[in-house]
Amino acid sequence: MGTHRVTFDSVADTIEITHTAKNRTGFALGALLAAEWVRGKHGLFTMEDVLEDIRK
Repeated sequence: MGTHRVTFDSVADTIEITHTAKNRTGFALGALLAAEWVRGKHGLFTMEDVLEDIRK
């Protein structure tokens, strides 16, 4: 339910990556993943912390 773009621009060219969320399912799944991951932990975390840990 939204479009996100990352653009890399230079004098020579432009590269653009676009992500279009069709609904909130992906965001909800990410929130559930983060909630399960944070269970039992104490402190301040970001989604980057979650993703780094699950990649291991």
